[in-house]
Amino acid sequence: MWFSDYHLEEKLMDLRVQEERRQAELRRLEREARRAHQGWLSHQIGSLFVSVGVRLRQAGPPQSRPVGRQSPEIQF
Repeated sequence: MWFSDYHLEEKLMDLRVQEERRQAELRRLEREARRAHQGWLSHQIGSLFVSVGVRLRQAGPPQSRPVGRQSPEIQF
């Protein structure tokens, strides 16, 4: 009976090792996915800043208002 207990324990240990390897692989894939997403997000933000900069450059410098004129007040 001791011999069968040994094999049972050995099988349980093998199953635990397999499960730990599977969990480690999942954690690795999650880290890769986060890195890829962060890279994508920073690329999108960078692209947005570039496009806004291009539009600002095309618009030219802001026009100054005459000193005597004020913008109309908003009335509620």
